[in-house]
Amino acid sequence: MNLPNGIRGRALAVTLVLLVVSAVVAAVAVPAYVLYSRYSDARSALEGRIERYQRIASSKGEHQRALDVIKARESGRFFLKNSAPNLGGAELTDLVRPMLEANAARLTAIQPVTVKDEGGFRVYSLNVGFNGTPAALQKTLYALETSIPYLFIESVTLRATVPRGYKPPPNQEPEVSAQIEVQAYGPKLTPKVVPPTTVVSAGGVRG
Repeated sequence: MNLPNGIRGRALAVTLVLLVVSAVVAAVAVPAYVLYSRYSDARSALEGRIERYQRIASSKGEHQRALDVIKARESGRFFLKNSAPNLGGAELTDLVRPMLEANAARLTAIQPVTVKDEGGFRVYSLNVGFNGTPAALQKTLYALETSIPYLFIESVTLRATVPRGYKPPPNQEPEVSAQIEVQAYGPKLTPKVVPPTTVVSAGGVRG
């Protein structure tokens, strides 16, 4: 059907207007949708991060209690306090000798403490000899192995002090001669860095 020229002109104008409006709407709506999607993703990521931070913050009390338990244990008390070899050896000797006397063991021999480095610690070894009844020997070994700082019995040699077949009097126990090696760990002394000296001479400064 043939339309008059005026009607066709108006229809074409309306179509052009609709196309222009659609283009304008698309030009505004598409970037807005892209920005909205981007901001929505960023918001979701931030909300997830906030939730993680909240979970971490809520567990702070539990972590703090665990740290308090570790501090309460005071792991340093299980080692000798002195880092210098001579002081650490004296500390070990002062620990072992009273334990022998307190448990009815009679000290018969004591050797100088030997020291060796092992990793980040120093290992102190003390050889002592003593006599005592089997009950005194048991108490002495128990006291050494349960002491703080920790002491380790590396070796034990026992010898009878009476001839074979000896029968002790009633209510008396024969003594045993014991030779033991006691070890303890102590901190390792960190060497001090000595700065280079500067020598001033008539010709200038020399390092």
